[in-house]
Amino acid sequence: MAITRASLAICLILSLVTIATADYYSPSSPPVYKSPEHKPTLPSPSPTYSSPPPPYVPEPTYTPPTKPYVPEILKAVDGIILCKNGYETYPILGAKVKIVCSEPASYGKSKNEVVIYSDPTNSKGYFHVSLTDIKDLAYCRVKLYFSPVETCKNPTNVNKGLTGVPLSMYGYRFYSEKNLKLFSVGPFYYTGPKAAPATPKY
Repeated sequence: MAITRASLAICLILSLVTIATADYYSPSSPPVYKSPEHKPTLPSPSPTYSSPPPPYVPEPTYTPPTKPYVPEILKAVDGIILCKNGYETYPILGAKVKIVCSEPASYGKSKNEVVIYSDPTNSKGYFHVSLTDIKDLAYCRVKLYFSPVETCKNPTNVNKGLTGVPLSMYGYRFYSEKNLKLFSVGPFYYTGPKAAPATPKY
């Protein structure tokens, strides 16, 4: 009888303990399964092909062709001045001619008249005048200018020595080794007190 009461008391105490601890104990929650987060994998960008830049080509610069060197053609006139006294003819030393170049303008007037004097003639009566600076010899005339001989100072118009001989009437000789065009005029004559023959002999 005593054992029965003791057992009952123990069972009662265990029941109270169980009730007292029932609020503090709860069974563990079942584990929540989370599926692994799936991150989308972006495809890698496809390679883009770009053609290489064209090679650098500088813009062409225009260079005009170099004109070949052409030496200037020299021009000159030469001739002889003589004295005709009667039937006597001889060269005059120290005589001069002048070359008058005048380009015609409107109304028959002349413009840009240029006068060039020769050096005195040599003992053979020879003169030579450079005309390289004159562009167009077609408008140039050669005239007698001076005689140092007192007994032979009257100019004659033989071969147009007085009025002037146009160079356009004469051809020229070209000396290639000198690159020279040479116009030859005359001969021209001065005369003295004695009348000169109509056609002097030279």
